[in-house]
Amino acid sequence: MLFIWSGWGIVVVPVALGTAVAVGASGGLALRALGHPELTFLAVSLGLFAAAAATWMVGRRLNTTPPRALIDPATNARILLRRRHTLFWVPAQYWSVPVALAAFVPLLALRTL
Repeated sequence: MLFIWSGWGIVVVPVALGTAVAVGASGGLALRALGHPELTFLAVSLGLFAAAAATWMVGRRLNTTPPRALIDPATNARILLRRRHTLFWVPAQYWSVPVALAAFVPLLALRTL
């Protein structure tokens, strides 16, 4: 698969996947231990919501670093250099929105219960 990123934007993928798998798996194990294996889709949804929160926090942390100010000696103009962290031209923190929307998909299983 082809990924296009700038800065540390590629970190969105392992943060979202890692958080979703870790939280979803532990929630699924907890539900099975409590005797409710039919509610595993809730653990998947919880994992995706946690991944959305983690993606938002990491993306905000990456994209709120202050810009570096340089002075052009020829014109004395101030130039601000800002490092952008994007994945597919979308800032890293905004990838939390599609991840959060994906968390609603397992909840559609509630309509069939």
